[in-house]
Amino acid sequence: MVTWAEVTRWDPGPLQTAVGEINAAYNKVVVCSDDLRGINTADGWHGEAATAAASEVDQVIDGMEEYAAEVASLRRSAGDVGDAISGVVNGVKEVEGLARAHHFTIGGDGEIVDNGPPPETADGEKEAVARERAAIAAELRDRVAEVLKSATDIDDDFCSVLDRIVSGQTIDATGNDNENTSLAAAGNSGAVMGALSIPAPPPEGATAAQNAAYWATLSEAQRTRLAMDRPELVGPRDGFSAKQRDIANRGLIGRERSRLQAERDELRKKIADFRRTGGGEIKLNDRREFDALTARLGELDKKIKGVDNLDAMLKQDPATPENQKYYLLGIDGHDDGKAILAKGNPDTAAHVASYVPGTTADLATFTDEAARGDAMHQAAIEAGGRSTSVITWLGYDAPDTLSNAGSESYADNGKQAFDKFQDGLRESHTGAPSHSTAIGHSYGTTLVGHAARDGGLAVDDMVFVASPGVGVDYAHQLNIAPDHVYSTTAEKDVINVTNFPRMPGGEGMLIDPLGPDPMDPQFGGKTFESNRGTTAGGPAELPSVGAHGEYWKQDSPSLRGMGKIVAGQP
Repeated sequence: MVTWAEVTRWDPGPLQTAVGEINAAYNKVVVCSDDLRGINTADGWHGEAATAAASEVDQVIDGMEEYAAEVASLRRSAGDVGDAISGVVNGVKEVEGLARAHHFTIGGDGEIVDNGPPPETADGEKEAVARERAAIAAELRDRVAEVLKSATDIDDDFCSVLDRIVSGQTIDATGNDNENTSLAAAGNSGAVMGALSIPAPPPEGATAAQNAAYWATLSEAQRTRLAMDRPELVGPRDGFSAKQRDIANRGLIGRERSRLQAERDELRKKIADFRRTGGGEIKLNDRREFDALTARLGELDKKIKGVDNLDAMLKQDPATPENQKYYLLGIDGHDDGKAILAKGNPDTAAHVASYVPGTTADLATFTDEAARGDAMHQAAIEAGGRSTSVITWLGYDAPDTLSNAGSESYADNGKQAFDKFQDGLRESHTGAPSHSTAIGHSYGTTLVGHAARDGGLAVDDMVFVASPGVGVDYAHQLNIAPDHVYSTTAEKDVINVTNFPRMPGGEGMLIDPLGPDPMDPQFGGKTFESNRGTTAGGPAELPSVGAHGEYWKQDSPSLRGMGKIVAGQP
């Protein structure tokens, strides 16, 4: 078992240097193949001596093949271990940096020592500070455990390779065709035996901090290899880096398309079978099932088109700058479908915003929502936030219709996923912490509000656009300073006159289950300007559904306002 004191002294340099020397030795070995193939007993030589000589030749050839395999195995293992140690060293640096920043130390046995809160902590803050320090100590313990787990895995793997080499069990060459021997082929077999395994990630359902602690112990090469080999493990993991999540999810998007196409083919067959019964007519008692299948087919067609549209967005020039590149952070074609797309790398951006769409948002229309994210990204850059990432987060099942949007259930079912996603952004970010903003539109504001109310979102600002209510009566109930809560609603937005289902309250009053309008001065947050909005026409100039989606029009005050907030401007 590797100890913390030992792992803090690990250095990949000696092994990385040794790889070059081992490789030089290997190259000298493999060029001997032609000479070995030329070793034969003389023609016409028979008898006991000839047999003994042939046996000696076979042993020489077998021995050289096994030696080539052993050298290749050592070369591969030394390279992999040296690379893996660089990941462990990074994990040690991260956990020690976190400990120093919060006045903790780590003992030689990995014990977390709390050196106490800042001496200037006020009496009224001590309880909250104690809770915070307990959470930090728990994260430090998780990170130390992940470093030691990875280090032990590396140590065990390397020892196994060395044991096989020392005991001569890397490969068994006795069954090879010695007349066509290839030391390079033997070396390839040995290299496979020298490959280092990648430690398994935390179990599904692990916290973002636990995921990040594991991820910190992997080298960049290991991360990329895992993303390519096991995309389903990397793609949805909050706390893993955006670069590798993007690699994994770009692989998964093809799987999702194939699965949806297979589902569509099966539906088409069922519908075709209906049409062949009863002389081409659909029987009356089968009509309802037939119509349901036809409706499902239409939904599948739209969903597949949505996947294709998203895939087309991802096909950018490889030279696209990091702050303009798309990163696919999630894809799921089940039910209405989910997707998460960032414009700009959220792991390196100084300003990171997560935009949550509302009612009717699904995979079929996701690129329309992503276009709004792009508009906010550009607005933030124009407001001075040159290093910006805006994420379109459709990681929940949004209400399908306006009548469903009066229910809190959609927000309650998605709030934990959004909370964990925001935690993951904090964990995977490199350098100084980013300025983080959560933006909700329509029912998306309800989800953001419920997540903030019940979990305390890891964000610096919240923006509610055309909100039907966010689940609280006052801004301070969102676990953030009220002057960091912003709202806007167009005058002619239909949200202003929509009657959501209401529940009986005290003394015969009716209570909106989604909460009061955040635009109300009594709510306690800040508001910013929107255009008046398109009307429904006619002399009364009634509010319209169209106005509900006009907040991202170019040069509109609402878009400029969102850009300033994302960029951390007043």
